[in-house]
Formats: sequence, C-alpha cells, structure tokens
Amino acid sequence: MFILKKFKSKKTLAATLSAIMLFSLFSPITVKAAEDEIVNIQLIATSDFHGRFYPYDYAQNKEDKSGSLAQIATVVKDYRSKNPNTIVVDAGDTIQENSAEIFFKSNPEYKLEGNPMIKAFNEIGYDSVTLGNHEFNGGIDKLKEAYGTANAKVLSANVYEKDGKTRMYGNYTIVEKGGVKVAILGITTPNITRWDEENLNGYKVTNPIDEAKAAIKEIKDGNKADVIIATVHMSESDEYDVHGSGVVNLLNDVQGLDFVVAGHGHKIVDDTTVNNDNPGKFNVYNGVKMIENDARGKTIGKVDIKVTKKDGKYIVADRVNDVTAKITKIKDVTPDTEMMTSLKSYNDFAITDANKIIGKLVDGNLSPENEIDRVPQAQLQETPLINLINEVQMHYSGADVAASAIFDASSPVVKEGEFKKADSSLIYKYENTLYSLKMTGTQLKKYMEWSASYYNQYKPGDLTISFNPTSRLYNYDMFSGVKFGIDISKPVGSRIVNLTKMDGTAIKDEDSVKVAVNNYRANTQLLSYGPIFKAGEALPEIIEKDIKSNIGGVRELIGDYIKNVKGGTISPKMNNNWKVTGNNWDPTLRKVAVQALKDKEVMLPAGQDPRAVNSVSLTVEDLKKATGNKFISLASINDIHGALVEQGKNVGVAKLATVFNDYKAENPNTILVSAGDNYQGSALSNLLTGEPMNKFFKANEFVASAIGNHEFDWGVVGKDGTNMFEKWSKDSGMDFLASNIYLKGTKDTPSWAKPYKIVEKDGVKIGIIGITTPQTVFQTKAENVKDYEFRDPVETVNYWADLLKNKGVGSENVKVDAVVVLSHLGTFQDAKTKEITGEGAEVAKSAKNIDAVITAHTHQEVAGMVNGIPVIQTGYNGRNIGKINLVFDSNNKLLLKEANLDKVTTRAKEIAPNKEVKDMLDIYVNDVKPLLDEVVGYTNISLDHDRKAIKGTSPLGYYTAKVMAKVAGVQIGITNGGGLRTPIAKGEITMGNLYDVMPFDNTLVKMNITGTQLKKVMENGIDNTEIGWVQVAGIKIYYNEKAAFGSRITKMILDDGTVVKEDGTYSVVTNDFMSTGGDKFDFSKGVSNLVDMSVPIRDALVKELKETTSKDKPLDFKFEQVLIASDAPAIDTTTPDNNGGTTTPDNNGGTTTPDNNGGAITPDNNGAKTDSTSDETSIKTGQGIPKTGSPIGATGIVIISVALVASGLYLTKKKVA
Repeated sequence: MFILKKFKSKKTLAATLSAIMLFSLFSPITVKAAEDEIVNIQLIATSDFHGRFYPYDYAQNKEDKSGSLAQIATVVKDYRSKNPNTIVVDAGDTIQENSAEIFFKSNPEYKLEGNPMIKAFNEIGYDSVTLGNHEFNGGIDKLKEAYGTANAKVLSANVYEKDGKTRMYGNYTIVEKGGVKVAILGITTPNITRWDEENLNGYKVTNPIDEAKAAIKEIKDGNKADVIIATVHMSESDEYDVHGSGVVNLLNDVQGLDFVVAGHGHKIVDDTTVNNDNPGKFNVYNGVKMIENDARGKTIGKVDIKVTKKDGKYIVADRVNDVTAKITKIKDVTPDTEMMTSLKSYNDFAITDANKIIGKLVDGNLSPENEIDRVPQAQLQETPLINLINEVQMHYSGADVAASAIFDASSPVVKEGEFKKADSSLIYKYENTLYSLKMTGTQLKKYMEWSASYYNQYKPGDLTISFNPTSRLYNYDMFSGVKFGIDISKPVGSRIVNLTKMDGTAIKDEDSVKVAVNNYRANTQLLSYGPIFKAGEALPEIIEKDIKSNIGGVRELIGDYIKNVKGGTISPKMNNNWKVTGNNWDPTLRKVAVQALKDKEVMLPAGQDPRAVNSVSLTVEDLKKATGNKFISLASINDIHGALVEQGKNVGVAKLATVFNDYKAENPNTILVSAGDNYQGSALSNLLTGEPMNKFFKANEFVASAIGNHEFDWGVVGKDGTNMFEKWSKDSGMDFLASNIYLKGTKDTPSWAKPYKIVEKDGVKIGIIGITTPQTVFQTKAENVKDYEFRDPVETVNYWADLLKNKGVGSENVKVDAVVVLSHLGTFQDAKTKEITGEGAEVAKSAKNIDAVITAHTHQEVAGMVNGIPVIQTGYNGRNIGKINLVFDSNNKLLLKEANLDKVTTRAKEIAPNKEVKDMLDIYVNDVKPLLDEVVGYTNISLDHDRKAIKGTSPLGYYTAKVMAKVAGVQIGITNGGGLRTPIAKGEITMGNLYDVMPFDNTLVKMNITGTQLKKVMENGIDNTEIGWVQVAGIKIYYNEKAAFGSRITKMILDDGTVVKEDGTYSVVTNDFMSTGGDKFDFSKGVSNLVDMSVPIRDALVKELKETTSKDKPLDFKFEQVLIASDAPAIDTTTPDNNGGTTTPDNNGGTTTPDNNGGAITPDNNGAKTDSTSDETSIKTGQGIPKTGSPIGATGIVIISVALVASGLYLTKKKVA
C-alpha cells in the first residue's frame, strides 16, 4: 500500500498503470521477479530402505531391481535437474536387514570404509536423515559408527543420551532454497523403548508431541524458518495406545507444521492413493498433508510446496491446495552408473558373505511352495522352516516351548542342497536375540490367542483363508513344544483348541512353562502391557536375556546349530503339533477356486490396506461371478439309525443341523438327502417310531430319502393301520425313493415309494433315483416284505436314468442335467488301494447315464471314483456327511463331479448345536426319560469293558456272548468289542444303560460253521490293533501272543472239553454286523444254516436280566479269561456222553456260569432253528418299548421247554447213577 500512497491522484495512478500494461505487451516477464514472490520448494522423501543400497537381495542371493538407493539416485538427479530448489530427506530404518550387520568394525572380515547406506546418502546429497526404530537394533555403538560419516544432518528430537539432557542427535535443521528457509524437524517413534529396551537402557526417550511443540516454538520465536516440515519415523496411527506415536495425533495436537514426511508403516500415502485410514481425504489431517513411502527403496516421494511471499515473509498460504505429494514406484529404474561403481565393492563383499556354505539340507525343502500366490503357505500350516527356528531356540534356551514368525510374505522356500549363510538370512532377516521367559499356562494361552488373531474369522462361503489387515505377518508366531489347533471359525480370543503338551498332557492354567522367544516379541508384547496383557495383569518373568550372545542373535544361532550341533547336515522335520481348523469349505469348491486363481480367471479380492497381505477371502460368490459356473452340492447322511443325541463319536442332529446350515450359507445350491436306515437304532427314535428324526429332517429341508432295510422293521403298515412311509414322508417333508421295489408278481411300484425326484437349483435340474438293497428280503423280518420284490439295481437304474436324461419324464417330457443314484446299497473301500467294491460300486460300473452314486448299508466310510463316477458313503450314526459336488457351466454342461467325505465327528467339539433342533430334542429326551430310567436288572460286579485296553474278552463281553448263546441255543457266542460301547457299573442296570452299551439294534445271527472257518474268525479278534479283542463265550482259545497276527491260535476247546477240529462243525451265534463282514470278521465261507433271528441283542439282555436278577439277587459271577496267551492243557479225548452233540456248560473247565439263577443261560436246542412267526410270546423289552425285532414264537417256547425237561431228566439220572 505504501507504493500507492505516492500517487496523489487517481488520474496519475490510472495513467501510470496504463503505461505499464502497454509496455508489458511488448516485453517478456522476468522469471526471477515471479520467483521472488512465489518459490516452489521440491521436497524429495524416502524412508525404510532396510539395507537396500544396491539392486541386490543378499538373502535371496539374486538381483532385485524393485528398489535401491542406486536407483533412487537416478530419480533424484532427474528431479534436481528440473528444480534446483530441492531438499532430500529420509525418514529412517536404514541400517538394518539385507546383510546390513556385516558392514561394521565388529566384523573382522570387513575392511571397507564406512557404511554403504550412509555412503550412498552422502553421494546423493541428502539434507537430513531421521533415525528409525531399526537403527537401534544393533545397539548404540553400531548406530553411531554408521551415522558417524553422514554428511546429512542426523535427526531424532526425542532421543537423549544417558545424561537425560543432551540429545543423541539434533532435533531440527534448517535448509535454505530459493531464499526460503525450511526447517526440518526429525522425530523417532517413542516405541523404540518397547522394541529395544536393552539397547536403550539408561537413555531417555520422550514424547514426540512435546518435542515437536518445543522445536516449533523455538523456530518461530527465533524467526529461524519460513516453512516447517516434520520428518518422522511414525506411520499414521498410534501404536500400542502410545499417544503421539502416530502422525494423526501429532497433527491434531501440534500447530505450526506445514507438511509431514512419515515412515515406519511401509504404506503408500500421497494425494492420489486411496487411503482407508482416511477415506475421502487420503493424506490430509487437521489441514496438513503427509506423504509416506513403501519399504526397501520401492518408491520415492516428490512433494511440491508452493511458498508465497506475503508481507515480506514466505509462507505456505494453503497447506492443502498449495502442496502436492506424489509417490512414484522405482521398479526397473536404471541404477545410477556412478553410484553402482562407487558401491560395487560393498556389493561384492556382501555377495561373498552370502555364499558362505555352513552346511547342507537333505531330504527335501524347508517350506512348501505357496498353493495360492500371495498367500504364505508357511502361515497356514506347520512347516520344517518354523520348526527349525523353534528347534534352535529351544536347544539354546532349554525351553519347553518356542515361538517364531516368518518375516517375508513371499514365504521363502529354502531348497534342498547347500545351506548358505544367505539361507539363514532368508529364514531370519532380523537381528533379534534370544530370550527365555517363565509363563503360566494362562499366560501362554493368552499369548497364543493373541497370535491366532492374525487370521480373519472364517465364514461359510470363504474359499481362502485371509489375514487380519491390522496385524503384520511378523506378529504371527507359530509354536513348537505344544499340540493345539487354531479354530478360525471362532472369534478372536477363543481360537486355541485342544492345547496339550507334546505327550498329550493338558496344560493347566497354573502350570509353569519355559518359553523361548526373540527380544522383539519379549519386549514388545510379552513383558509390557498391551494387546496380550492388560494393565494390572501378571506378566511373564524373564529367565535369561540375549542367550548365547557370544555367538550372536537368533540368525547366527541357526548357523551355529546347523554347523556345530547337527554336524553340518539338516533335514526337514515335521512335528505334527498344530493345524488350522474351522475352515470347513467344500473341497470341490476349494479345488475349483485354487485352479481359477492359478489360471487368473479370478483374483484374490483387494484389501483396503495395501500393506496388508491377503486381507480378504475369496468367496463362492466371487468364484461364481468370475467363472459363470454353477455349483450344485448333494449333502448326504446314511444309516443314522436314530442317533439323535450326541454321544461318543455320534455328532447328534443338533450339531449336524449347524453343519447343514453352514453348507447352505456357503452354497445355497445345496440339496440334503438321506440314503436310508433313518429310524431304527436308538431308544429315543425307536420308542417314538422315528418322530424326532422326522422333525430333524423337516427342520433342515431334506428333500428325499432312500429306503433302507431297517425302514421295514415296523412293517409297511403300523399297528394302527397307518402306512409308515406315507406318515414319515408327511412328517419329514421328504419323498421316499425306491425305483426297484415292486409289488410281487406285478409291474407296479408301491404308492409310498417314488422311483425318482427332480430337484432344480440355479436353473440346473438334478434327477435323483432311489434304490433299495435286494438284501432287504433277508435283512429284515420276512413277514414285513413278503408282498414285495426288490429288483436288480443296475437294470432299474438304467431304465430310469435313460428316461430322465434322454427321453424325458412326465407329460412335458422333462429332461435333467445330471442323474444321481440315492441308494441303500452297500460299498466298501480298501484302505490302501482305495478301490471301491460292493453293490453300490457295481451300479457305478455298469449303469448308464448316471453321474454319482450315494451308498449306505455297510456302515463304511467311502469316498472315491468308480468308472469315473463319484461314489460316497458316510459310515453310520451321522458321524460324517457325504458331499457329491457337481460343477456346471453357464449352459448347464457338467464340467466336474466329485465325492468328498466331511468327517464331522473329528471336529464335533468345536461345533455349536443348532438351538431350534436342540430345543426340539430336549423335549423328546424329557418325554422318554422315565422309560430309559426303568431298572431292568442288578449286578453285584462291575461289568467292565474296553475293547482295546482289556487284554482279551471283557466281563461285559463274556456275559453278553453267553446270553447270546443261550437265546440262540448254540455252543458259542461271538460279538465284536466295538459293538459294546461302555461298561456297566455295579448296581442298578437301567434301560438307558443298555442303550448306552448297545445303541444300535444289532440282531442275533446264528449258523453252523466249520472248525477251519471258526479259527479264521477268531484269529481276527486276537489282539487286533485296529478293532480290539473279540468277545466270546462257550469256548476257550489258547494262542501264542508272539506269533504273527492271523496265526496265533494254537488250540480251541469248547466248554464241555471238546477240542475244536478243523473238519468239525459247530453252532455259533454272532451279530448281524459281524455276519456280513463287519470289522473284517469273515463268515463268508464254511457257513451253513445261517439265520438272522431278528432279535436285538439288547432285547435279549433285557429279558435275561429281568428274569434272572433282582435287587436281592444281583448278577454275580467270577470271571475268568477265555482268551488265554499260553499253551492249552492236556485234553481227555474220550468221547463226551452226548456223543458230540451240543453240550451243556457245567463250569468244569474254568469258564463259569452265572450263579444267580442256577445257570439260567444254558443252551437249549443244539442250534435248531427257532420258530419266530408268532407275536404272542415275544421277548419283552420293558414297558412302552416297541418290538424292534422278530419275537420268539410259541413253538420255540415248546421246544425250549421240552429240551429243558429232557436235560433235567438226564442230569437227574446221571446224578443218581
């Protein structure tokens, strides 16, 4: 304004201005005049080089042009050439990693001058460098040695010497460019005391906010600078809740800064990069901008600050609009030639060092290749790499447990061959030292839960495991010395499951555990309050710090261990001590997803934070959208046999409902089916004629069921005249399918059994054909199926499959896209060869136009391919779920078909029961409780049983087999140890106890068998490590326990003293499971007169207990083992009085007869066939309990009575004589 005052009149002023404007039309504008008013300061910013002075990775031992100081030099020269008003600054983390530790005087082999990083800084011409946290890793002496040659101003306003007054380095420096004075304030994250407590012992570290305020005041009060920028080794957000350890709070609390250069976070922040920490504003906080680089020289920041002269003073008038910040990637930039020459000797020295051979790796690689690119496999499973690190840590510390992380998202694969020093760096890049800590079991669990928070929670529909974007990979520790699972389906804080010591002993909360970790983990998370231990909680105790520091840190200990402990040779080692669980994705969908990722058909979803590795899971919906494919899944159960309640390995329907809901959430195109034998087998289902099972089926929207042989146990028409199948179909909401059941002698199928059902999902039509096993005619009560015939499965399937696929069905000739056979046909699968055999396999082999076969009946776990057709069976009792997966293209062409078995029982503990189903079930359980609580007998002894722990037949097994023999009227009773589930305690025996012992209605099957085959059967039950011991009565078996399995028996002697001969024939009774080859008991040869008596063994036991025991006269006998590991005694070969007939046990050979009723379990009819057609004298099973098998008729009672009278007369006559 003072200029204007010189003009005394407006006319004079106007004339003067006009003259100036006219003159300007013919004269150039001087740039200098403009620069006097506006100066563009160009700020070049870098950070977090981590030892990358040369385009070479010494751990990978190969060239790496993704970033280096040599490449940065090229870009800086270019920038400077365009604007001389250039300032170059660095925000720290310079002298650590990438073999940085070898460039110090402490290395006797190092003879070069100075540090290559600082030398590069000097040659580029940096104006200032700020100390990062990793500068302190090697100790203060090394820090000062490295930076002692720096030409740039070294800054760290908040780090003081031990006197607490003198700063270790400066707090700010002032650089003048273009007449503008720029103050550069340098600050280091205060959390260095957490990470390097030992190295900073005695030194003072203050809060950045206080230091920034003081420096700015000093600068402004002294009018020392026009522009103030901060170069800080802190990222945006505070760490560990330390206020002021992040840029955001620094700018919120501190006034006067014009710009901030940040480091530490390895995160790109500029004007244009989407920043989810600050959506919409990107890099503006409290009216001030910031910039931050990626790590390891991969980027360079260029900041243009427009400085305007106002009132004779330079200012940044608008800190947002007058400042531009841009990050540029360095990859493949040509390195500066002069810099490469200058630094070559340092590079050569590092390469020589990296190639030092310290040993060799044999028998495989230390870590697997990544299954999915950018998803570190070493963080998804146990690997020899982490096991080696932890083994080293445990060896030198003597710890019980060790934990370590991987430090590279690329999950380095150390390959078989020479083990070089570079490999140690590849495995362990940081200069961490080894600590040992004393923890309680509780503290260890908290530590492990914190580590497990690294995973995002798995949700149904996820097809990849993803990682928490707020966690860094170096904060995910993997543990050795303990066994555990990480259930990622659970929320953070409750993921560690089944935690035990390596010997299986549970870790108790109060246990004392010695744990080996590195100094970073100890000081950062374990010995201070933070995310693991909250303020006031007890912290772990230090046992020892910097263990074997004379050798070096953990990295050096790895080399020493290989060379001096392992003799120079190591091999991959797996401890099988942990795994990730809860990611229960469909195997087929997962397989398709992995291949699609490899083929680049689909990409892993991008996370919000570019620093985060694999932070979002690929889902089924992502896969569908990318490929256009349709995924149809048929989830099946079979032979659930009313196993409603969770018990032992039985999962229970409430948890099955949860799994089915998860399936549907993952893939809505899921179809639920059952392969039959739905109802018979548990007290709860039997007593209520399957009603609760139907509630379960309806609640879960099952669409169809095959008809099993046990569906006929109650007859087609119930006692009240109701058609059982029609009632079940109505109550369950599903159709019962059986295309091969015909009315005898006709071409008609029964109205209650539909031959097929068509289900449409996502526009794909699936035809489901039902088949029932022809064995039904002799595997249920003959009376119940006398009006039906069960035709050949293959012929029937061929007929219906042709109609469904080729000709069409119904009035509109509907055709389907795929045909699935839902059958109650048996299958078996060889454990080694995986070959599938049986009725169901024959359908897969021979039938045409089918795409999958669901099987049942034999209670086997089967999953595989037969003739290119997937075949499945889930075992029994709802322990597993079968999955037939069909993948179609957008035109409904079938691309892929697979069978997978979901072994639900292995993860049952981690499954939450479905509330709706559980509530329903609880009502039924309470309703039948009085019936199950009924006392049916008494015992004065414990009827112990454990099929493997008890060497030989158990007391319960013996008693059961004895009753079986009595009821069947045979010489020998045989049952399998696995068929008896629990022992019976001394005291009252309830109906519920017997259902616990025998939850499934196994029936009595009697036959005659040759001595040769009997021996083969018994051999299978002598110390069988897979199934345990056979349970027998009526015979003593002597065996040589040192002989090979299958050749151990030396002699078998019946209770009457008769020696079993190979060419003899003997009457035996077993259960229906064993009689058909269950547990590999072979009754397929040497057998005659085989009869399924259709009497459940449990019912026989109930009758026997009720008739022969009471409260005053409980079961009481002295048990003697009948499977004897010794030579047999000498036998009198005199012909028995009964001339070889079935003998009456007389307790004359060591095998005892219960003494509670004068020997009430005497065989009665020498194995003669018992009439079982009358219901009048059926075995009573307790009040309200339905008949679950064929009863013994009146004729049988007459025969038994005659036999007993005759036996009595004979014994009386003999006694008198």
